[in-house]
Amino acid sequence: MKKKKIILVIGGHDPTGGAGIVADIETAANFKLHALSILTCTTIQNTNKMIKINHMPKNYIYQSFQEIIKEFKIDVIKIGLLPSVQSSKEIYKIINNNKIKNVPIIIDPIIKTGSNNTVTTNTNLNFLVKNIYPKVAIITPNMYEYSKIKIISNNFKEKNIKKILITDYEITNKNIKLKLENNIKKNNSYYYINKYSKNYHGTGCTFSTALACNIGLKKTLPTSIKIAVSYMKDAIKKSSISGKKQSFLNRSF
Repeated sequence: MKKKKIILVIGGHDPTGGAGIVADIETAANFKLHALSILTCTTIQNTNKMIKINHMPKNYIYQSFQEIIKEFKIDVIKIGLLPSVQSSKEIYKIINNNKIKNVPIIIDPIIKTGSNNTVTTNTNLNFLVKNIYPKVAIITPNMYEYSKIKIISNNFKEKNIKKILITDYEITNKNIKLKLENNIKKNNSYYYINKYSKNYHGTGCTFSTALACNIGLKKTLPTSIKIAVSYMKDAIKKSSISGKKQSFLNRSF
């Protein structure tokens, strides 16, 4: 039997199952990867609003990582919600660990939830832009997140972010345009997905994890993006559960 690839997903827990770690694990299972997981926080929320974020104890994130790498060889890492400077500092230690020196890392920057609640601070975002985003393979912000990151990154011109995939660069009546900024090759490329008819919960988490899974499967970045876009189309098409404000993707078809 062919050995499964392993993805480490790091992020917050959403009790609705629509986003966060649950979304990551379901997506990884769809692509036949085994998911290891580390929580950065737990939350009290529904599709309508975020009530509370409970941060993990100090050193929990990095200590969990240390124990995981004693037993497993990680093929790819996907990082989601980093709600505090403390959590980001522990991620900084992880990405600088020699045992994952050649492991591709994908980060989905999360500043606001789908219910429009802010989940991090400007101080934390400054730390991420200066110390973490330039060290990873690619980040996948939406346009709002991209604009915030761009303003901050202009203050750190020596700290170029390698690749940025903006997941809603331009929205028309029919399509959503994704823009890939390749700051290594100094060029841009574009991808398209049909515009959603509803407001879906966890689209950013799901897309970035689908992208990470295919990168972990050794597919090229353009191919990985195309597969992730196709996966999103199916997850939306086969959606069958809705909360009061947002619908849920079907990641397990």
